[in-house]
Amino acid sequence: MSPELIGLLGVIVLIAMICARVWIGAALAVVGFFGIVIMNGWDTALGVIVTAPFTQMDNYTTTAIPMFTLMGMIIAETSIGRNLFDFANKFLGRRRGGVASATVVASGLMGAVTGSDNVSCVIMSKMALPELKRLNYADSLATASVAAGAPLAILIPPSMAFIMYGMLTEQSVGSLFMAGIVPGIVMIIAFVIAITIACTINPALGPKGEKFTRREKLISLKGVIPVLILFIIVLGSIYAGICTATEAGALGSAGALIIALIGREIDGKKIVNILVETVLAVGFVVFMLVGTFVFIKFIALSQLPFAITALITNLNAAPGIIVFAIGVMYIILGMLMPQIPMMILTVPLLFPSILALGYDPIWFGVFVVLMMALGAISPPIGMDAFIVAGLSGVPVTTIYRGLWPFIIADVIVIALVAFFPILATWLPGIM
Repeated sequence: MSPELIGLLGVIVLIAMICARVWIGAALAVVGFFGIVIMNGWDTALGVIVTAPFTQMDNYTTTAIPMFTLMGMIIAETSIGRNLFDFANKFLGRRRGGVASATVVASGLMGAVTGSDNVSCVIMSKMALPELKRLNYADSLATASVAAGAPLAILIPPSMAFIMYGMLTEQSVGSLFMAGIVPGIVMIIAFVIAITIACTINPALGPKGEKFTRREKLISLKGVIPVLILFIIVLGSIYAGICTATEAGALGSAGALIIALIGREIDGKKIVNILVETVLAVGFVVFMLVGTFVFIKFIALSQLPFAITALITNLNAAPGIIVFAIGVMYIILGMLMPQIPMMILTVPLLFPSILALGYDPIWFGVFVVLMMALGAISPPIGMDAFIVAGLSGVPVTTIYRGLWPFIIADVIVIALVAFFPILATWLPGIM
């Protein structure tokens, strides 16, 4: 049996294990370990599994993960989410479907300080759903606006997904952060347009909200100030050359803690709880990264990525057709498996081919994260839809029914970024 075939069988087994809900870190480590055993023997496999934890944690980029996780955990304990929703609601809520639009905008702003779609999903469910229900929004649109807005957190920096991509491909995390800003803004606009069209066609989905005075709108602006401060601290320090991404994450965490303490929103007990939750969350990610290291070693030994590159380059197909096929593959995988495992599985396999085709690796990072955002709301897996269903008590089938306008908008934005790569590469290029 050829190494390439062993690698392909390993990928198939990994997909089956993930679909069977085996813990992703364990699935990666098990497939990688036994794949190495088959190809190079027990000694090599044991050597990899022993050195993997140290090798992975010795990566400086890895230390950015606990920093940004801590920042998100602190923000989750403050009133920033409520203030952001209040701000967006006062400016957009009067329009038909405006409160749903405000939910999406607030989710995007929330992403600028959490970096996690799951955290954003939980916070906005608590803030937005009661108001949407009070105004008699249809359950489908109310819950869908929360679920669709949550993945904006992995596109708008600081983003855990971009940190993961940077680690897998050795690309600049700072450049990836900047690359996500314009597509993130475009996606927010696309979602607002989708909501407006849906509510115009069916007014019962989203009635008009309350009317607010100019003074109330101006007062609500103060709720955005902490987010702007943290956003400037994180991205500004990176591109001023003052900090690395890891150091910027530490500054952001310190800034979030200071903001929370000034607002008297956390005490000693809450700080301890935040630290415990951060350790648990980071522990899960680190175990997954160790498994990723073992799996990537196996894939590298199998030469499967290079076989895929040779196959793709020998097709003599237009690069655009190949990217379209990759996009279709991501849509299918996104329907079957969670987003981070999808990235870990596909990026090491496809990245050499993308470089061989002459595509910008930063652009491809944005493309992959956009596909992850689509997968987060696509049936039958759609993790963010399931989170909202659990928090709201609304059947997930109802949420999926409301998500179709957002899925269509998502696909349009992905097509725009695919046909106009400058949307992703312009901002990193001028910094």
